[in-house]
Amino acid sequence: MIRVLAPLIVPPHMSVSGGARAGEQLSFALAQQCRMSVASMLATADVAPVDAAGVSRVPVRTWLPPGLPWSRLPQRYRTLFYRSDIPDRIRPGAFDLIHLHNPMPALEMERVARAARRAGIPYLVSTHGFNEIANGRTVYGFDRLRGEVWRRLVENPVRRVVRGASAILALSPADFSILDGMGYQGPIHVASNGVAGGAAHDPEAEAAIRHKFNLPACSPDTLTCLFLANHTPNKGLPILLEAFRSLTIPYRLIVAGDTRPEIDYAAWRSQRPDQHLVVTGRLADADVAPMMRSADLFVFPTLADTLPLVVLEAMAEGIPVLASAIGGIPYQLEGGCGVLVPPGDAPALAEAVARIAANPAKRAEMGSRARARVAQHFTWEAAATNALRAYEQVLAGQPDWNEIPLALDDAA
Repeated sequence: MIRVLAPLIVPPHMSVSGGARAGEQLSFALAQQCRMSVASMLATADVAPVDAAGVSRVPVRTWLPPGLPWSRLPQRYRTLFYRSDIPDRIRPGAFDLIHLHNPMPALEMERVARAARRAGIPYLVSTHGFNEIANGRTVYGFDRLRGEVWRRLVENPVRRVVRGASAILALSPADFSILDGMGYQGPIHVASNGVAGGAAHDPEAEAAIRHKFNLPACSPDTLTCLFLANHTPNKGLPILLEAFRSLTIPYRLIVAGDTRPEIDYAAWRSQRPDQHLVVTGRLADADVAPMMRSADLFVFPTLADTLPLVVLEAMAEGIPVLASAIGGIPYQLEGGCGVLVPPGDAPALAEAVARIAANPAKRAEMGSRARARVAQHFTWEAAATNALRAYEQVLAGQPDWNEIPLALDDAA
């Protein structure tokens, strides 16, 4: 069996990461055909060496380089500099392939890729977060200095990693132009994220969710909308809140995911008795599906996303999606599974919400199509088949590493 190490390059302070979740799920799906090992930078206590899916868990230590006053820097800046001992695990003969997931912190991603090259082990890269990397300077509103820092510490390391990859696993065809812009000229395989099929409605679980988060009751003519993501700038939460504040229809808006202290959530609450904003904070994994099933519409006005797993999770539950036409989202929603709006356009988002609220039959049709599209195109089994094909092709055509310039040393 092919021996694969899957490093999950994620800032260890994060509580959840879509890229890391996707990397784990793909590794689970591949475990029947490959000897999979997962090395995650996320802080996880008491991890068993081998889990029920047959995937080996490699313990990972993370740290910030000594000698700098890290406590004085905001977390978003510290994120760029986290290191790990994953490169120390990559030794000649230890693995046949390295499959890199998630690009932040980019400097650590590059250290892992360098270790693979030194060990003579080919590596592949999945494009989690590539849209965010490519558009970060615009999305985060960086001035010239911070934009230059982003270019040097994020864009350039990812570009060098990509150029040295034996193959890229793109999450959707929307990633092709990004890879071209990074100067990548090797083989590209499409291996989209997958998701488990949605379960039937469970009234008891959904009642428990309503009780747990004190969700207000609403009448059948009140639209229940759900947003679920980390509340980072690229997810478009201010656009969402601005759009809903302008609505004149009844609604219940559930804003889930890790909150941020700089956002004044209370300031966005409506004074109308038939309009409710509920901020839940982070959801436990077991809460996601029943929360999805309690919604009429999943709203995701992201400003930069590659192929958001949460959109597929909503679709699997038969929930129609209203989202930005960005990255791979149009690919996800092909076939009438939802509605697309321009990114950053609050009036367009509000108009779409009002239009969808007025047409329950259309919502039901979009939800049915969403569930069917996920079942046909976005399963982990299909993703594993495509990834395994890429693994086999890389190993069949494995180059002589001594004859290839070390692209990772290129400072361009």
